[in-house]
Amino acid sequence: MLMRNAMLLAVAAALSMSPMISAGAAVAAPAPAAAQAKVLTPKATIDTLDAALLKAMQGGSKMGYQGRYAVVSPVVRKVYDFDRIASLTLGSHWSKLTTAQQKEFVSVLADYTAATYAARFDNYKGEHFAVVNSETMQPGTEGVFSTLTMRNGKVHRFDYLLQQQDGQWRIVNVVADGVSDLSLKRSEYNETIKSKGFPALIAHLKAQTAHYASGKN
Repeated sequence: MLMRNAMLLAVAAALSMSPMISAGAAVAAPAPAAAQAKVLTPKATIDTLDAALLKAMQGGSKMGYQGRYAVVSPVVRKVYDFDRIASLTLGSHWSKLTTAQQKEFVSVLADYTAATYAARFDNYKGEHFAVVNSETMQPGTEGVFSTLTMRNGKVHRFDYLLQQQDGQWRIVNVVADGVSDLSLKRSEYNETIKSKGFPALIAHLKAQTAHYASGKN
């Protein structure tokens, strides 16, 4: 737990150095307070995601990819802050994109994330999720530590970093079994933009999403 806390603390510290100005600031105006959804606690946010994943798993092949996607996609879009993730992932490249390109990347990234979940969480054999702990990493940033226990007893760990924006707690990074998703994306995506350009990155993510939809995950 101490090692995992240290990892999330390091990520939280890095995020605190990045302005809390996400794509939403440039892409769309915030919704009126009356129209905003009920505020979930950080733990409840992860519980919501886990419940959707479990439902998709239990649906399995009977539900099919499209059925699983229909289950997880709205939840993924609700609990993840894709505007924030997009800007953090692309770093200095983000500000060089046009508003239209930023909108496109956020949309494609959300589709890709939902597709990944729908493709990988595709069967159920008695697995169960559990939130182990939740703690404040720094003001406005919460760490939620959860597990997925397999039928054979093997435990996978998912450590989420959430930030509060417009009153809502949303995921900005997940560390799965010690591997930071944000770090992986930042390395891969920036290298693609640097060597092949932004259109190539979009094409790659769309191709991966289509690949998942084809059932060839």
